[in-house]
Amino acid sequence: MSGDYGKRIKRAANLMSRSMDAYATKYGLTGTQMSIIDFLGESQDHTQRDIEMEFDIRPSTTTKILQRMEASGLVAAKRDPRDGRQRIIAPTTKARGLQKAVRAYIDNQQKAMERRFNQRDLAAFDRVLAYFTTLNSDDPSQAGKESRS
Repeated sequence: MSGDYGKRIKRAANLMSRSMDAYATKYGLTGTQMSIIDFLGESQDHTQRDIEMEFDIRPSTTTKILQRMEASGLVAAKRDPRDGRQRIIAPTTKARGLQKAVRAYIDNQQKAMERRFNQRDLAAFDRVLAYFTTLNSDDPSQAGKESRS
């Protein structure tokens, strides 16, 4: 099988985002908000920087997303007492009430992959995605340094 791998990954990511957004709409959310709610879980300890790192999004984008989530009553933000430049982001009761539906969607996607592909296929897929991520990161020189196991 050959083709433009970047285009195929982009298409798959777009379709995945659309599907997640369609599911999220039932709960008055966006797919991105669903992902953040899932990431925050029950924890009170995540900072805005943690969210930026987890999803590889820029600080200005994260700020806008979190401002919308705050306005919708999904998260509460407070200054980090250890680092006044950072904000601690916590899910509200409203967000915790949506976590079960959010987790169900994510689990169903995961289980669909596990039903269709064996562990060896999934491990290879993981390596390909890790390589492609590194290849397109800020330091593409690291792309050739992964093992070929």
